[in-house]
Amino acid sequence: MSARLSPAASLLRNSKLFALPPTIPLPAAPPSSDQVSGSDTATTVYPRYAAIETTSISGSQGDWGFKRPLPLKATKSTNNPVVRLVRGIDTPEHIADYESAADHVLTLRKFQELNLSLRHAGKSNESRYNTGSARDFNVFRPTHDNTTNLSSSSPASSGPVGIWPDVKPEDVFNQLPEQIQMVQKTIDEEKKAEEAAAGAEPNSGFSQLMASASQREAFQREASRQRVRERRRWRYAGPALFQMSGMEFDQYLNNLGKKEQDMLTERIKQEIIRNKLTKARDEGKMDQQPRDEEVTDGEVKNYLRHLRNEPREFGPIIASMLDLPENDLRVSRGKPKADEFEYGRDTLAAADWQERGPPRTHPSAGLSYVHTVAHVHNDPTYGPQKSNPAVLARAVKTASRAGKTEASYGVAGFIVPNPEQRSSTKSTEAFTPQPGGQKVPVQLGAAHINEDGALILRSNTTYAYEARDDMAVSKQQIQAEETAESQEGFDAARQNPAVTPQLTSNSLDDYQPRPSRRMQDPEYLARQQMRRGASRSSQGSDDIFDALSRR
Repeated sequence: MSARLSPAASLLRNSKLFALPPTIPLPAAPPSSDQVSGSDTATTVYPRYAAIETTSISGSQGDWGFKRPLPLKATKSTNNPVVRLVRGIDTPEHIADYESAADHVLTLRKFQELNLSLRHAGKSNESRYNTGSARDFNVFRPTHDNTTNLSSSSPASSGPVGIWPDVKPEDVFNQLPEQIQMVQKTIDEEKKAEEAAAGAEPNSGFSQLMASASQREAFQREASRQRVRERRRWRYAGPALFQMSGMEFDQYLNNLGKKEQDMLTERIKQEIIRNKLTKARDEGKMDQQPRDEEVTDGEVKNYLRHLRNEPREFGPIIASMLDLPENDLRVSRGKPKADEFEYGRDTLAAADWQERGPPRTHPSAGLSYVHTVAHVHNDPTYGPQKSNPAVLARAVKTASRAGKTEASYGVAGFIVPNPEQRSSTKSTEAFTPQPGGQKVPVQLGAAHINEDGALILRSNTTYAYEARDDMAVSKQQIQAEETAESQEGFDAARQNPAVTPQLTSNSLDDYQPRPSRRMQDPEYLARQQMRRGASRSSQGSDDIFDALSRR
C-alpha cells in the first residue's frame, strides 16, 4: 500500500501548472500488402507531445518546472533547449522520460517565417497545386470555425442559414443603410398594391401550395430540412464511417450499448409525438398535446418497423443522434437508387469534409494565424510586388527517378511536391553533386491541413530567381547589381586612364574581339609559319633569278 501523499505533493500533482495535454495518436497506416518500414526516431507528421521551454537562467540550472531537475549534460549542450515528456512528468522508476522537441519547434518557426495563410482544402477534382479556388478561403471564418451546433432554441436555427448564421434576417435588414431600407419597403408596398388590384389575397401562392396534400408534405419536408441546417464544423462526436475499414466498423458496432439504445428510443418517441402534432394540426384538433408517457412500446416497435423499410428516414435519424460526419453523396457513381438516403445531415460542412472526412486537428493545426492574404510584399528597392518572394528549397528527390515526373523539395521542414513536368533544369532532372546539396527557388502558394493532420503545400518552380549564397535572389536584382558594377568600373577608368576597365557582359566601350580557338592552336600556328616561310623562300628565289638574268 502506497504512502499517503502530503498536501504539497497532492497540490503539485493536481495543479494546472503541471497539467499537460493528452498524447495525440498518430494516423493509422493505410492497408497495404507491401512491407511497412518505420523508424522510432523519425519526425512524426505532427507533434504528439507538448513542447516545454524554459528560460536561459533556469535552463542553466536544470530547472524545467518538474519534480526534479534535468541533467545539464544533455540539456545545456544544445542551442535549442526544448524538451517533451514521453511518458509523463514522473514514471514508476522516478525519472522524467524526456527527449528533444527541437524538430517540431524549429519547423514551426521556419513555417511562420513564410507568412502563409492556411486555407480550406478544395474538392478532390480540383488541382491541389492550384493557388486560387472558389473554396480557397481562410479556416478562421466565423461561419466555418465551429465545434458545436446552433441550439434548437436559437432564433438563427429556425430558418435557412444565410451569410451570418447567428444573426436573424430582420436584424440584418435593420443594419442596412436607410436608403436601401426605404427602397425595399417601397418595393414591398407596390407588390401588395398589385396583388390587391388583381383581386388576389395576400400570399395566395402560398395558400395554393398548402391546398394540395402532397405539395404540403413536400413543403414541410423542405422546411424541416432547412431548419436543421447547421454551421460549418470540423469536429463531430461520432466517427466518419466512410473512412473505417470492415474490422473497425464491426468494433464500433460492438461498442454500441444500452446508452445508444435509450437515445434511439427517446428519439423515436419524439418523432412519434411530432407526427401526432402534425396530424392534429391538419385535423384542427389542437386541444390536447401528446406527451412522452402516452407513447407506448408497441408504437415504438411499429415505428421501428416502418423506419427499416424507409432508409431515407432512418439514416438521418441515426446520423444526427450519433453526430456522424457527412458522407460523399457522389459515391453512387450515377443515379441514386430508391433505397439510398442522404447520409448525415444536410449541413453546410458537407461540401468541405464529405470527400476526405473531418480533420484530426483544427484546420489550422496551430501553424499559422494569418487570417487574410490581402497584403502585398513591399520590396525596399522595387516597391510592392505581385507575390511573396521566392524561397530556396532543397531538392530531395529528382524528377528522373523511375517512372516519376515530379520532383520533391524540402521547404521549412516539409516535403513539397513540384507539379511541373520533366524539364531541362539540371537541379531537378538528374542528380548532380553540389556542396550543401541542390537548391532551387520555388514560389509557394496556398497551404491546408488534410484529414490526417499533415500539411499540404502548393509550390511552383520560378525562373525569376536564382540561388546565391543560400538565398533566392531575383534576376532583376542581379542584373541591376551587374549594371551598377560595370558603371563603376567605367567611371574609374575615365578618371584614371592607367586603369583598364574589367569587361563584363554589359560592357560595350573599349570592346576587343576575343581570339578564336583556331588562333590559339599551336599546331595551326606552326603550319601557318611554315607556309609563310616557304612563300618567302619562293619569292626570294624568283627575285634572285630576275636579278641574275638581267646581267
